[in-house]
Amino acid sequence: MTSYFLTTSLRLCRGDRSLLQAWLEQQLLSSLTFCIPITLIGCGIYGFTMGLWQGLEMASYVGLKLPLVIFATLLINGMINGMLAAVLGSGISFRQSVQFLLAGFSLMAIILLSLSPITFIMALHAPMPDEPGALQWHSLTLLTHTFIIAYAGITSHRSLLQHVREFATTTGHGTRTFLAWLLGNLFVGAQVSWIMRPFFGSPGLEVQFLRNNPLQGDFYQAVWKALQNILF
Repeated sequence: MTSYFLTTSLRLCRGDRSLLQAWLEQQLLSSLTFCIPITLIGCGIYGFTMGLWQGLEMASYVGLKLPLVIFATLLINGMINGMLAAVLGSGISFRQSVQFLLAGFSLMAIILLSLSPITFIMALHAPMPDEPGALQWHSLTLLTHTFIIAYAGITSHRSLLQHVREFATTTGHGTRTFLAWLLGNLFVGAQVSWIMRPFFGSPGLEVQFLRNNPLQGDFYQAVWKALQNILF
Protein backbone atom coordinates (compact mmCIF):
# COMPACT_ATOMS: atom_id res chain seq x y z
CA MET A 1 0.00 0.00 0.00
CA THR A 2 2.83 2.41 0.87
CA SER A 3 4.56 1.71 -2.44
CA TYR A 4 1.28 2.36 -4.29
CA PHE A 5 0.87 5.79 -2.71
CA LEU A 6 4.55 6.64 -3.30
CA THR A 7 4.48 5.52 -6.93
CA THR A 8 1.20 7.27 -7.67
CA SER A 9 2.40 10.45 -5.93
CA LEU A 10 5.52 10.51 -8.10
CA ARG A 11 3.45 9.97 -11.25
CA LEU A 12 1.09 12.77 -10.26
CA CYS A 13 4.00 15.13 -9.51
CA ARG A 14 5.48 14.37 -12.93
CA GLY A 15 2.14 15.12 -14.60
CA ASP A 16 1.84 11.56 -15.94
CA ARG A 17 -0.78 11.84 -18.68
CA SER A 18 -1.65 8.12 -18.61
CA LEU A 19 -2.53 8.37 -14.89
CA LEU A 20 -4.82 11.38 -15.37
CA GLN A 21 -6.35 9.90 -18.49
CA ALA A 22 -7.18 6.67 -16.66
CA TRP A 23 -8.76 8.63 -13.79
CA LEU A 24 -10.74 10.87 -16.12
CA GLU A 25 -12.01 8.18 -18.46
CA GLN A 26 -12.58 5.09 -16.38
CA GLN A 27 -10.96 4.59 -12.99
CA LEU A 28 -13.08 6.76 -10.70
CA LEU A 29 -12.74 4.44 -7.71
CA SER A 30 -8.97 4.22 -8.19
CA SER A 31 -8.63 8.00 -8.14
CA LEU A 32 -10.80 8.35 -5.04
CA THR A 33 -8.84 5.72 -3.09
CA PHE A 34 -5.66 7.70 -3.75
CA CYS A 35 -6.78 11.33 -3.79
CA ILE A 36 -8.89 11.35 -0.64
CA PRO A 37 -6.31 9.72 1.69
CA ILE A 38 -3.38 11.74 0.31
CA THR A 39 -5.34 14.98 0.74
CA LEU A 40 -6.25 14.05 4.30
CA ILE A 41 -2.66 13.14 5.17
CA GLY A 42 -0.89 16.01 3.41
CA CYS A 43 -3.25 18.79 4.48
CA GLY A 44 -3.71 17.27 7.93
CA ILE A 45 0.02 17.27 8.71
CA TYR A 46 0.52 20.75 7.26
CA GLY A 47 -2.49 21.99 9.23
CA PHE A 48 -1.01 20.55 12.42
CA THR A 49 2.11 22.70 11.92
CA MET A 50 -0.06 25.79 11.29
CA GLY A 51 -1.75 25.57 14.67
CA LEU A 52 1.25 24.36 16.68
CA TRP A 53 2.17 27.89 17.76
CA GLN A 54 -0.80 27.90 20.15
CA GLY A 55 -0.13 24.39 21.45
CA LEU A 56 -1.19 20.84 20.71
CA GLU A 57 -4.90 21.55 21.12
CA MET A 58 -4.93 24.17 18.37
CA ALA A 59 -2.59 22.04 16.24
CA SER A 60 -5.04 19.14 16.48
CA TYR A 61 -7.97 21.38 15.58
CA VAL A 62 -6.23 22.75 12.50
CA GLY A 63 -5.01 19.31 11.49
CA LEU A 64 -8.69 18.37 11.24
CA LYS A 65 -9.94 21.64 9.78
CA LEU A 66 -7.56 22.17 6.87
CA PRO A 67 -8.65 18.96 5.07
CA LEU A 68 -12.26 20.01 5.75
CA VAL A 69 -11.57 23.35 4.07
CA ILE A 70 -10.19 21.53 1.03
CA PHE A 71 -13.15 19.17 0.74
CA ALA A 72 -15.66 21.99 1.31
CA THR A 73 -13.96 23.95 -1.49
CA LEU A 74 -14.06 20.82 -3.64
CA LEU A 75 -17.78 20.38 -2.99
CA ILE A 76 -18.65 24.00 -3.78
CA ASN A 77 -16.32 24.46 -6.72
CA GLY A 78 -17.03 21.01 -8.11
CA MET A 79 -20.52 22.18 -8.97
CA ILE A 80 -19.40 25.63 -10.13
CA ASN A 81 -16.54 24.28 -12.25
CA GLY A 82 -18.79 21.76 -13.94
CA MET A 83 -21.16 24.55 -14.99
CA LEU A 84 -18.28 26.80 -16.08
CA ALA A 85 -16.85 24.01 -18.23
CA ALA A 86 -20.19 23.70 -20.01
CA VAL A 87 -20.79 27.46 -20.37
CA LEU A 88 -17.28 28.08 -21.71
CA GLY A 89 -17.68 25.34 -24.32
CA SER A 90 -14.75 23.25 -23.14
CA GLY A 91 -16.36 19.89 -23.87
CA ILE A 92 -15.20 18.66 -20.46
CA SER A 93 -17.92 16.77 -18.62
CA PHE A 94 -19.11 17.54 -15.11
CA ARG A 95 -17.42 14.41 -13.73
CA GLN A 96 -14.16 15.20 -15.49
CA SER A 97 -14.11 18.74 -14.11
CA VAL A 98 -14.53 17.38 -10.57
CA GLN A 99 -11.81 14.83 -11.30
CA PHE A 100 -9.41 17.54 -12.44
CA LEU A 101 -10.16 19.49 -9.29
CA LEU A 102 -9.59 16.45 -7.07
CA ALA A 103 -6.28 15.68 -8.78
CA GLY A 104 -5.20 19.30 -8.34
CA PHE A 105 -5.98 19.30 -4.63
CA SER A 106 -4.15 16.00 -4.22
CA LEU A 107 -1.01 17.45 -5.77
CA MET A 108 -1.45 20.55 -3.62
CA ALA A 109 -1.57 18.31 -0.52
CA ILE A 110 1.69 16.63 -1.57
CA ILE A 111 3.37 20.03 -1.98
CA LEU A 112 2.11 21.19 1.42
CA LEU A 113 3.30 17.94 3.01
CA SER A 114 6.79 18.50 1.56
CA LEU A 115 6.85 22.04 3.02
CA SER A 116 5.49 21.09 6.45
CA PRO A 117 8.98 20.62 8.02
CA ILE A 118 9.65 24.31 7.33
CA THR A 119 6.42 25.47 8.96
CA PHE A 120 7.01 23.04 11.83
CA ILE A 121 10.36 24.69 12.57
CA MET A 122 8.74 28.13 12.25
CA ALA A 123 6.21 27.21 14.92
CA LEU A 124 8.90 25.90 17.27
CA HIS A 125 10.91 29.13 17.04
CA ALA A 126 7.94 31.48 17.37
CA PRO A 127 7.51 33.70 20.45
CA MET A 128 4.85 32.55 22.89
CA PRO A 129 1.41 34.15 22.32
CA ASP A 130 1.77 36.25 25.51
CA GLU A 131 5.31 37.47 24.75
CA PRO A 132 6.32 40.79 23.12
CA GLY A 133 6.24 40.58 19.34
CA ALA A 134 3.50 37.95 19.29
CA LEU A 135 1.11 40.17 17.30
CA GLN A 136 3.72 40.85 14.62
CA TRP A 137 4.57 37.16 14.52
CA HIS A 138 0.88 36.29 14.08
CA SER A 139 0.69 38.69 11.12
CA LEU A 140 3.87 37.26 9.61
CA THR A 141 2.55 33.72 10.10
CA LEU A 142 -0.75 34.55 8.40
CA LEU A 143 1.02 36.06 5.39
CA THR A 144 3.54 33.22 5.18
CA HIS A 145 0.92 30.48 5.22
CA THR A 146 -1.28 32.43 2.80
CA PHE A 147 1.65 32.63 0.38
CA ILE A 148 2.59 28.95 0.81
CA ILE A 149 -0.96 27.67 0.34
CA ALA A 150 -1.55 29.98 -2.65
CA TYR A 151 1.76 28.86 -4.16
CA ALA A 152 0.90 25.18 -3.65
CA GLY A 153 -2.57 25.68 -5.12
CA ILE A 154 -1.42 27.61 -8.19
CA THR A 155 1.53 25.29 -8.85
CA SER A 156 -0.57 22.14 -8.55
CA HIS A 157 -3.29 23.48 -10.82
CA ARG A 158 -0.72 24.88 -13.28
CA SER A 159 0.63 21.37 -13.76
CA LEU A 160 -2.82 20.31 -15.02
CA LEU A 161 -3.18 23.11 -17.58
CA GLN A 162 -1.79 21.12 -20.50
CA HIS A 163 -4.07 18.20 -19.69
CA VAL A 164 -7.13 20.47 -19.51
CA ARG A 165 -6.20 21.85 -22.94
CA GLU A 166 -5.89 18.33 -24.34
CA PHE A 167 -9.27 17.23 -23.04
CA ALA A 168 -11.04 20.45 -24.11
CA THR A 169 -12.53 20.95 -27.56
CA THR A 170 -9.84 23.56 -28.36
CA THR A 171 -6.74 24.91 -26.64
CA GLY A 172 -8.40 28.30 -26.16
CA HIS A 173 -11.48 26.78 -24.54
CA GLY A 174 -9.23 24.75 -22.26
CA THR A 175 -7.20 27.80 -21.20
CA ARG A 176 -10.29 29.92 -20.46
CA THR A 177 -11.87 27.08 -18.50
CA PHE A 178 -8.69 26.52 -16.50
CA LEU A 179 -8.34 30.20 -15.58
CA ALA A 180 -11.99 30.33 -14.47
CA TRP A 181 -11.44 27.23 -12.33
CA LEU A 182 -8.25 28.63 -10.77
CA LEU A 183 -9.79 31.99 -9.84
CA GLY A 184 -12.87 30.28 -8.43
CA ASN A 185 -10.79 27.88 -6.35
CA LEU A 186 -8.67 30.71 -4.90
CA PHE A 187 -11.68 32.85 -4.04
CA VAL A 188 -13.87 30.09 -2.57
CA GLY A 189 -10.95 28.50 -0.70
CA ALA A 190 -10.03 31.83 0.90
CA GLN A 191 -13.57 32.52 2.07
CA VAL A 192 -14.19 29.00 3.34
CA SER A 193 -10.94 29.14 5.32
CA TRP A 194 -12.01 32.48 6.81
CA ILE A 195 -15.34 31.06 7.95
CA MET A 196 -13.59 28.06 9.53
CA ARG A 197 -10.94 30.14 11.35
CA PRO A 198 -8.90 30.19 13.58
CA PHE A 199 -5.90 28.41 12.08
CA PHE A 200 -3.11 30.02 14.10
CA GLY A 201 -4.97 31.57 17.01
CA SER A 202 -4.77 35.31 17.64
CA PRO A 203 -2.82 36.56 20.69
CA GLY A 204 -5.24 37.32 23.49
CA LEU A 205 -8.04 35.11 22.17
CA GLU A 206 -8.86 31.69 23.55
CA VAL A 207 -8.19 28.50 21.63
CA GLN A 208 -11.38 27.48 19.80
CA PHE A 209 -12.32 25.08 17.04
CA LEU A 210 -14.46 27.81 15.39
CA ARG A 211 -14.98 31.46 16.19
CA ASN A 212 -18.31 32.57 17.67
CA ASN A 213 -18.77 35.06 14.80
CA PRO A 214 -17.51 33.15 11.73
CA LEU A 215 -19.20 35.42 9.17
CA GLN A 216 -17.85 38.68 10.56
CA GLY A 217 -15.19 40.31 8.35
CA ASP A 218 -13.48 38.57 5.46
CA PHE A 219 -10.18 37.02 4.45
CA TYR A 220 -8.92 39.98 2.44
CA GLN A 221 -9.39 42.42 5.33
CA ALA A 222 -7.36 40.10 7.54
CA VAL A 223 -4.51 39.96 5.01
CA TRP A 224 -4.49 43.76 4.64
CA LYS A 225 -4.44 44.20 8.42
CA ALA A 226 -1.56 41.74 8.70
CA LEU A 227 0.41 43.73 6.12
CA GLN A 228 -0.23 46.92 8.07
CA ASN A 229 0.97 45.32 11.32
CA ILE A 230 4.28 44.41 9.68
CA LEU A 231 4.92 47.45 7.49
CA PHE A 232 3.63 50.31 9.65
